[in-house]
Amino acid sequence: GGALKLLWFRMNLHFKRMILCLLIINLASCGGREQVDLLIVNASVYTVDGDKPWAQALAIRDGLIVAVGASDALIRDYEGEQLDLQGQMVLPGFHDSHSHLVYGGLELMRCDLSAESTVEDLLQTIAACDDALAAGEWLIAGGWDLSLFESTNPSKSLLDDINPKRRMFIRGADGHSAWASSAALDYAGIAAETPNPSDGIIERDASAEPRGVLRESAMMLVEKVLPAVTVEDRLKAARISVALAHSMGITSVIDAATTESDAKAFDALDADAALNLRLVLAMSLIAPFFDQAPLSSVKVSERYSDQNVRRSSAKIFIDGVLEGETAALLSPYLVGNHGHGMLITPASTLTEQVVALDAAGVQLMFHAIGDAGVRLALDALEAAQEANPAQDLRHHISHLQLVDPEDHPRFEALGVVANFQALWAFPDDYIMTINLPAVGLDRVQAMYPIGSLHRAGARIVGGSDWSVSSMNPLLAIETALTRRDPTGVRPQALNAAEAVTLADMIEAYTSNGAYLAHRENQTGRLKPGYKADLVVLGANLFELAPSEIGEVPIVMTLFEGQKVYPK
Repeated sequence: GGALKLLWFRMNLHFKRMILCLLIINLASCGGREQVDLLIVNASVYTVDGDKPWAQALAIRDGLIVAVGASDALIRDYEGEQLDLQGQMVLPGFHDSHSHLVYGGLELMRCDLSAESTVEDLLQTIAACDDALAAGEWLIAGGWDLSLFESTNPSKSLLDDINPKRRMFIRGADGHSAWASSAALDYAGIAAETPNPSDGIIERDASAEPRGVLRESAMMLVEKVLPAVTVEDRLKAARISVALAHSMGITSVIDAATTESDAKAFDALDADAALNLRLVLAMSLIAPFFDQAPLSSVKVSERYSDQNVRRSSAKIFIDGVLEGETAALLSPYLVGNHGHGMLITPASTLTEQVVALDAAGVQLMFHAIGDAGVRLALDALEAAQEANPAQDLRHHISHLQLVDPEDHPRFEALGVVANFQALWAFPDDYIMTINLPAVGLDRVQAMYPIGSLHRAGARIVGGSDWSVSSMNPLLAIETALTRRDPTGVRPQALNAAEAVTLADMIEAYTSNGAYLAHRENQTGRLKPGYKADLVVLGANLFELAPSEIGEVPIVMTLFEGQKVYPK
């Protein structure tokens, strides 16, 4: 009888415990739920994590993801502030692998011409900016669309007609051309007898008088006499561009051709806990139309540091742009003097520099537009790899407007990352009115070979090159899928065979971007132990037609689990 009583007592105790457990509704188990800062539930989470691409929920604590899974499972195991996304899409925060944050912010603070699509509107806006200035002040503007003028070469007289006394300096949207008024040219001492600087062109009329447009390093003749940008203005510019990045779902950026002053602005924001971006600064080492940064400004030791701002990279310009016939081509231009374009640094010198920088552990970011420019960068990197075989620096070439097919497999072979500005890969006015006559249809059809390089095994990343073009990654992703104008104005496609898939482009802007920034163990995927950098989108991109992707709203951006957009 005693054994039966004991059994009954134990069963009774067990039953009471079970009832008690059920009564404590709050607790998912008798052990209690784990506390977290934020529980995102009922979402379409695209993790970019290998064989587990989809989930519904994320648990976040101390800025890190602690769990990824089904909503009911995470609600059972974790407790904290709940964010029910009602099916909205969650992605890792976007990585913009090519941007000019301070430069772009300053442009927005000045006379911004990026919205003007006719000559009349452009001149009207310049006149309005002129009216707003006091006598004697410079009018500094940016965002001028070069394709508005035949041969991208407007006369200074158009500016003089607005105000003959005003020193005006209008930067082209491409960053490689500028347009100056007579007063500005005179102030800078640019006259008929002024020689072209090395790596630069002063456009001239029939009598050798400066016509108004300056290309590449010739822009510096005026840039160096402009009023100095104040520390306060640089800080303000950085704040503006950081807020813009957050509004686009961007949490990580490679800042290209960063100057020492820009770097100080980022450090100041970070010290003030106002940055909330992960930055790799590609210091402007060989950049003849930026303020050059000394090699000492590159901090190789920061490559794997946990700080938000790493000065571990350097920018090297190989050539110019097709629009000014300064991009370096294997076959000559069909217009102008039928030359092959321009190399910023002679091939032998460049190779020496690249081998030395690679040996020193500097990650290199190249600007190369033309097929000869791209080949030179690859040749220099091949020499570096032979000289210093064990480096894991992840050098990358940006733009890649023309790449000879023989060079496609070299990206994978050399471990060079292909940094595309996919938003440029459609038949816009630059391509149709400037590039087509300059290089011919065959080369136009071969532009921005994203699909070919991807198929050849290259790792693809995405960058905006803001403020040259929109910072919005979704517009670039759409264009990479359609090869058409995301605004729908022009119906034609630019060689649809070069299109890639949505999954490819999400990787380009997340996990591949993280790899390029040497942060692939921290960001670019949504998995336990990774930073809680993420973006919430207004629709599931996989359920849309590709032509709808660019219009999807950014609902929210989190950096280390904290909401940075909307503020």
